Amino acid sequence: MYTIGEFSKITAITIKALRHYHEKGVLVPAHIDMDSGYRFYSEREIELAKVISTMKSMKFTLAEITDLLKSVKDESDLRDLLEQKKNSIDQDIVKLSLISEAIDQVLVKENSVEKGLSYSNQITIEELGQQQVLICDWEGEYRETGKAMAKLYRVAGRQLNGAPFNQYFRAEFQERAKFQSCLPIKKPMDTDTAQSLLVGGCFVSLVHEGSYESIGIAYKRVFDYIKEQDLKTELPIREVYLKGPGMIFKGNSKKYRTQILVPVLD
Repeated sequence: MYTIGEFSKITAITIKALRHYHEKGVLVPAHIDMDSGYRFYSEREIELAKVISTMKSMKFTLAEITDLLKSVKDESDLRDLLEQKKNSIDQDIVKLSLISEAIDQVLVKENSVEKGLSYSNQITIEELGQQQVLICDWEGEYRETGKAMAKLYRVAGRQLNGAPFNQYFRAEFQERAKFQSCLPIKKPMDTDTAQSLLVGGCFVSLVHEGSYESIGIAYKRVFDYIKEQDLKTELPIREVYLKGPGMIFKGNSKKYRTQILVPVLD
């Protein structure tokens, strides 16, 4: 019989792991001294420990090893279980390979976006005047903006007087949010569609060139600038869609141009 220390040395399994295996019933000592509580192991447990270590190296979980030891009666049973494990590992390899490819694509995309924004458009302070606009208040996801804008374009007709924009009255990102889509017009119109004369003022401005999904990088530049200049700002933030998808064709998203405008307090 071997003490737990000796058995640990023989099997290259830590004493902590041996105690854990005992608690889980996967590797039970041959004898436990009732007075001291010491564990003692026999030759049989050495062979069993080798099997457990081999299974662990094959990425079997402890629960799977426990089930395997209880259910395997001969080599045929063991072969079936190993084939099942191999199939499972092969499927995991395929999944991990796809995930790895997806990560590579994201990294390439992010690197290209960061490179494109590094030294291109500059942050400025712009003074904007009052602006008459048609308004559509709605709730949904960001990607649904086009539907709201389409409604406003139908109403505006020849009174259209500038690029459309969204106003955000909350600073944080939300998957579903309340939006205010605005379309500049030349003068007030006789229509049931809501309209307003928006006040002007000073705005921190940056034109983002690229897809809407990558606009977060531009927001980071704007917020960093505001902190560096110790500016006091307020809501709503505007996103002006200088160039985006058409009504029929989406176009090249890398060429979209979106102006971020953050109001600055006097």
